[in-house]
Amino acid sequence: MAELTIDMDSIPARYIAHLFIGELINLTTICSEKFNLDVTDTLILGCVVFFSSNRGLNETMDRGPSTTEGSGGNQLQHHAVIAKSIHLKLGMSRETVRRRLVHLESRGLLKKLDDGYFFPVQTGEDDVTRQVREYCVGAALRLRDQLTPYLPAQA
Repeated sequence: MAELTIDMDSIPARYIAHLFIGELINLTTICSEKFNLDVTDTLILGCVVFFSSNRGLNETMDRGPSTTEGSGGNQLQHHAVIAKSIHLKLGMSRETVRRRLVHLESRGLLKKLDDGYFFPVQTGEDDVTRQVREYCVGAALRLRDQLTPYLPAQA
């Protein structure tokens, strides 16, 4: 891991924080507009998407070099997330999270399993998150370009 060489009180540190916060606001706005959700539902949906895909994506990446060529969602397996995990992560009441999960399932954005909720892998005509993935990749590229002058060089 690279040594932290940026003074947290400096203008570059403030600029880096500013860039990340801007991307977070933009991503939240896109998700809210795309799915017609309020911010609370967007956060809960984001938690389910992240937690349910985390293990499958990490397992896929650990199997070897992955490229964008020929690597589709059919290689992934999403896992169920329990309301308690979201309640603890976001600091919301468990009942609020539970009600919102039921609402998101009724809208077809989540699927329910016995042990929790999961976000279905998005593929083909049923892919409702392509625009969000396009934004995230673009944000990563923008951040890389904007942050490169302020981050230590990789060894």
